[in-house]
Amino acid sequence: MKVGMQLYSLSPLVNQGRYEDAVQMACASGIDGLELYSYYDVPALSYRRILNNAGVVCCGTHNHWTPLRDDLDHVMEYNYILGNETIICHYLLEEERGSRDNYLRVAESLNQIGAKLQRNGFQLLYHNHDFEFREEFDGKRGMDLLLENTDPFLVGMELHIGQLPAFGLDIPAYIAGLGRRVKILHVHAFNGDQPFDSQPGVEAGKQLDVSWAVLENVYPEDCGVERLQKDVEALRSMTRR
Repeated sequence: MKVGMQLYSLSPLVNQGRYEDAVQMACASGIDGLELYSYYDVPALSYRRILNNAGVVCCGTHNHWTPLRDDLDHVMEYNYILGNETIICHYLLEEERGSRDNYLRVAESLNQIGAKLQRNGFQLLYHNHDFEFREEFDGKRGMDLLLENTDPFLVGMELHIGQLPAFGLDIPAYIAGLGRRVKILHVHAFNGDQPFDSQPGVEAGKQLDVSWAVLENVYPEDCGVERLQKDVEALRSMTRR
C-alpha cells in the first residue's frame, strides 16, 4: 500500500495562492503520491513539473460533481497532462443532495461519468464526508442510495474512514462490506489533540489490496515539514505491519 497526502492538508498555503510552496512541502514529507484539489486555476504542467522533480506522482484529483457532469472533457484533458488516472468526486453541494431523488439523480450521473472515464483510461471514485451518512430518506442513508444505485465497476470508493465512528459504523466491517470497490483510504493525522486510530482501517484495506492510504489533515500555516514527515512515517509504518 502506497502512502499519499491530500493537498487540502496544506490549504492555508493554497488559499494564499502559494500552491507551489504547498506542493513542494507535501512532496518533501516522504509521500509516494499527492492528491490535488481546487487545481484548475493552476496550469497542469506547473503541477506536473513540481511532482516530476520530486519523484512524486499525482495519485488522484478531487472534483466537485458539477465539473464532472458539465465539463468532463476538460477534466480528462487536465488529468491526462498530470499523468493521473484517478478522478474523484469529492463533494455534493447542499442543493445537489438533501432528498432521495437528488441522491438517485447523482447516482445516475456518476454511472454515466464513470462509463465515459473508463472508456478513456480513467477511473471514477466517490469520496464521502459526513452528510452522506447523516441524511436519511425512508430508512436509507444517502451513502446507501449512492452505493446501491451505482455500478461498482464504474464508481469506486475513496473511503474517508474518520467519518464512520460518529454514525456507529465499525470501520473494518464497513470496509469489508464494500470489498474491492474501495480503492483508496483517507486517514487522519495521528498526533493531534484528538488522535484517531487509523490502524484497524488500514489493516482492513490491506486485506483487500487497497492501493493507497492518503493522509488528510489541515496543518497550520507555520507548520514545518518535520511535522508532516512524522505523520507520513506513522502512516507508512501502519501499511508495513
